[in-house]
Amino acid sequence: MTARRDVLVVGAGPIGLVAALLLADAGVRTTLVEKETEPGDLPRAISLQDESFRTLEQLGVADALKAESLLDTGSRYFGLGDRLLLEARPVASRLGHPAKTQFDQPILERLLWERAVAHEGIEFLRGAEARAITQDGGGISVTVTTGAETTAERTRTLTADWLIGADGGRSFIRRAVGIELAGTTQPQRWIVVDLHNEPRARDPFAEFHGDGERPYVLVPGVKGRLRLEFMLFDHEDPDEMTTPERIRELVVPGFRAELTPDDVRRAVVYVAHQRVARTYRAGRAFLVGDAAHLMPPFAGQGLNAGIRDATNLTWKLTEAIAGGAGDRLVDSYEVERRAHGAAMVTVSRRVGAVVMATHPVVTRVRDTVVRTVGLIPRVRDFLADMRFISPPDYTAGVAVAARGVALGTVTVGRALSQPAVRDATGAEHGLDAHLGRGWALLQIGGPPDAAVDAYWDAIGAIRLCVRAPGGEPAAGTVVETTAVLTAGAGAHPVFVAVRPDRYVAAVFDSAGERRVVERLRTFVDDRSRRADPYSASRTPAPH
Repeated sequence: MTARRDVLVVGAGPIGLVAALLLADAGVRTTLVEKETEPGDLPRAISLQDESFRTLEQLGVADALKAESLLDTGSRYFGLGDRLLLEARPVASRLGHPAKTQFDQPILERLLWERAVAHEGIEFLRGAEARAITQDGGGISVTVTTGAETTAERTRTLTADWLIGADGGRSFIRRAVGIELAGTTQPQRWIVVDLHNEPRARDPFAEFHGDGERPYVLVPGVKGRLRLEFMLFDHEDPDEMTTPERIRELVVPGFRAELTPDDVRRAVVYVAHQRVARTYRAGRAFLVGDAAHLMPPFAGQGLNAGIRDATNLTWKLTEAIAGGAGDRLVDSYEVERRAHGAAMVTVSRRVGAVVMATHPVVTRVRDTVVRTVGLIPRVRDFLADMRFISPPDYTAGVAVAARGVALGTVTVGRALSQPAVRDATGAEHGLDAHLGRGWALLQIGGPPDAAVDAYWDAIGAIRLCVRAPGGEPAAGTVVETTAVLTAGAGAHPVFVAVRPDRYVAAVFDSAGERRVVERLRTFVDDRSRRADPYSASRTPAPH
């Protein structure tokens, strides 16, 4: 039997890798179980958001991925006669990264996989498959089988305090702990064709063509990558449609003058599900990513939602292992993530319904409605800025509502903006480079080093004073290059409590600090915390 670990992560796709690396970077003893022996090489997900890049930057792989990605992309929607109905770009990011990026999943998986293999804090079991789970109030055990030659070596039992199921849409973990999926499966099937050697430069837009005949999606990449997705009709056989001859008929001459076998990276038929797990937790087991939610691809939210899951859950388990958190904190994972995951499933389904329409009357009505609402400035801006993809709001979770104090660009329960700042050395970086991996307490305005409650030191919060442009940075102080957090700051200090996942837990002044501390202590109790789990890793990984 393997020595007891803190957390077992089952599934080493991108979400499981992110979860394992975040835990291990915080000093959590982590075992990662994966039935494959090499990282995935199929380009499944293709769209990445700024918040996902924020997490990947913390893991030290963001710059390498950006070098292989098409940055700052938008979407175009076409109707009958290939007429452009709407051009959309996300609202400019506040988080220091491109709002929307077209990336290559195999490259991301390789970067994360290699870092996990090299990480001293991760026991990475490759070629191992989970077969059984037992749990009680004291821990959870998973029986795994491996490809070893002798029977005695093939079966192992792994025991830990907590388990994360990141093993995809057909999750063994989800079934083994008895969690059901709620939702439906769309009847339409799609064929995905990923191509190499794209000869022409394309605009940085994903294109959704609802031509009323065979709807299709076109997504450009870099270095000659191109994705095409075509809706299949009921009478078409999936096996036949993925033959080289039929793939060529779909691609030539509409998209390529010629197509060779080496140009086709993969061709596969899929059916989109729109389902959400009824609960994200069963005892000591949690679900993340596709194990927790399955959504159509049309809004590009599946992998992004999974990275949010991993980022949200791992800091809470880290606190639980450090002794400062009980069920209220770990239960907040579902409170914060399930509602947003369900909302993204709904958005994805609605976007797909617009694209997939083929009935002549429906497609004409759709085009008329889109053109008509586009004449209303507020509606046009809502669609063009892609505001229908709403960011998470965690005010119902680990957050304390502000009373009598406000900062115009900081909202409790939302992600903290990441402005560029200059430090005492004169170097300029994003704010995250100064926040470490754990809690942070920012001071906006007022004299430096204003007195604060001992609670913040007890939970290991990094203290940082953020000054308006034009000031001089010093130790423990940074200066914004453009006023973002400091916009509207006054003579008296305002404090911003920032969670390890870079969401705002509270905004308060000195008079309101006691109320904030008492509320946060119900989630993270400094009096029972055995150690600061982030003390050995106070700054993000190099990037």
